[in-house]
Amino acid sequence: MLRRSVVLAALGAWPATVWAQTGQTAQPSDPAAVAIRTIEQSEIQDYEAENALEQAFISATTVPGMRPIFRRYLLQTHVVLPLTTSAQDSPVRQARVPIPPDASGAPRYFTGRAIFTSLARANTVFGADTPHIVINGRAALSRMRQTNVILNPGLAPMLTLEPSDIATYLDSPGDASAGPTQ
Repeated sequence: MLRRSVVLAALGAWPATVWAQTGQTAQPSDPAAVAIRTIEQSEIQDYEAENALEQAFISATTVPGMRPIFRRYLLQTHVVLPLTTSAQDSPVRQARVPIPPDASGAPRYFTGRAIFTSLARANTVFGADTPHIVINGRAALSRMRQTNVILNPGLAPMLTLEPSDIATYLDSPGDASAGPTQ
């Protein structure tokens, strides 16, 4: 069964799943649209919360009662989407991140469109010259509802979402307004 997973990784350690472990490596929905940024385990960086969304996200990895608050913040606050070109309707960049190995020990990866909790996080992974847009989380997930998504790829913690997970998030009450600023 495919389910979302939060990846908590320290340099050199395999990711631990908090909510669940995904069962398959995802395939990009449009491989011709963008080169995929592969992030190796040794590249994953820890970070400390710098805004309310990040505080809720980090708390949600260890405190189950914070998960609904994190989901609400993700849908209502602004997030950053790194784009393949400077056009506003450009495809969102993809990342490929390591997930726990299979039973044989073979490495596995999860591929998805990138969403970041701040511009600083996006710049850390894709570089300051990468085109991007800032929109609210509900609009970002709506834009990518039929693809896999990775929140803060290359950073620990990160969250992987498959289309069914995105649908669950989007079924939460609320609207797709611009949301509050962070």
